[in-house]
Amino acid sequence: MTYHIVCIGEPLAEISRQESKLNVGFGGDTLNTAIYCARGVQGQDVAVHYVTAVGQDVLSNSVVELMQGEGIGTDYVTRDPHRQIGIYAIQNDEQGERSFHYWRDASAAREMFKTETSPHLEAIKAADLAYLSGITLAILTQDARDRLWNALAERRKSGLQVAFDSNYRPKLWETPEIARREIARFWEISDIALPSKEDEADLFSDRDNAAIIDRILASGAKNGALKCGADGPVPLPLSAATQGFAAAETVVDTTGAGDSFNGAYLAAIVCKKTHNTALASAHDLACRVVGHQGAILPNTQPVTPQRMGSVIRLKPEHLDEYKRLHANVWPGVLQRLRTSNFSNYSIYLKQPECLMFGYFEYTGSDFAADNAAIAADPITKDWWAVCGPMQEPFETRADGEWWAEMEEVFHLD
Repeated sequence: MTYHIVCIGEPLAEISRQESKLNVGFGGDTLNTAIYCARGVQGQDVAVHYVTAVGQDVLSNSVVELMQGEGIGTDYVTRDPHRQIGIYAIQNDEQGERSFHYWRDASAAREMFKTETSPHLEAIKAADLAYLSGITLAILTQDARDRLWNALAERRKSGLQVAFDSNYRPKLWETPEIARREIARFWEISDIALPSKEDEADLFSDRDNAAIIDRILASGAKNGALKCGADGPVPLPLSAATQGFAAAETVVDTTGAGDSFNGAYLAAIVCKKTHNTALASAHDLACRVVGHQGAILPNTQPVTPQRMGSVIRLKPEHLDEYKRLHANVWPGVLQRLRTSNFSNYSIYLKQPECLMFGYFEYTGSDFAADNAAIAADPITKDWWAVCGPMQEPFETRADGEWWAEMEEVFHLD
């Protein structure tokens, strides 16, 4: 049975300057999340829908076409002949940090949930997971917020999960006090929490990560992640086994970093990935997004992975220690492998010969360069210094190899 995710919010036309030209694209926090979530669940029995209202102008038409091109359902996108899509202009400083100028007073999305017969309420009735943000709430009237809150709370009684990101933008709210009140009560009906540390600190003056997490969990959330920028996410609830995350190698534009994280995280969770895997894949995507101008990465076709196998011996006296190390590989090593387009990396052990077979899939376009980046990585070098002496390479390996590469002679697709 298809699992249905609905993302509720406001799409925006995005004006940005690249060199001497102005370019028009599309964005908006929940739309960005919906796009990345839809990409993350491709091939799974999961449908991602967007819930909003747009106009009948050319920009509104274009954003609907964008959603459909990304595989996002638009059945709950209504068209208002008297309003239009919101617009914003973005400017980045030398560190990639952005500032915005908005024209959204006439945005059709501001009319959502205004009546008990709003068609957008039907989306909630049909959903398995609903995602929304503080920006979603900020653009609505108070009556509409109440109606949305009641619909979500009622549907949760029959199994709906709610994912929420407080995403605080002070200029959108009537007052800071109203923002605190509304965001606090939506935390009360949230199952998956995806806040940013900066937003929560600004809103509630929490002292540290633990205080933020304790407050949100006490409100009712069961799991999620506290996004801490370049430091990476902190799991909700806190885990004794801390997971380290490498910062992005290049920062061009931080627009969409948190949104992409949310999309990848939700995709991983609904696809039954482990929480640690969800955190790692979401952080990895956010690192790639900040290295790109604009919130949305180009939607490239999936790359057919290149399968690679190799073999080496393990010195018997190091068997237990080697297995212990690989039960909890250093996070920086894993991050480097993912950044270099390595995935599905597995090592198999055959005893009593202490023969190890390694397998991974490569999805990049320059294996030599990606492999060299791994070899130059300081954390990986330290890892090899620990593990290398435990291994015994084959004498027949090719020049430059440590693990002896193998030839694939059969594969069942």
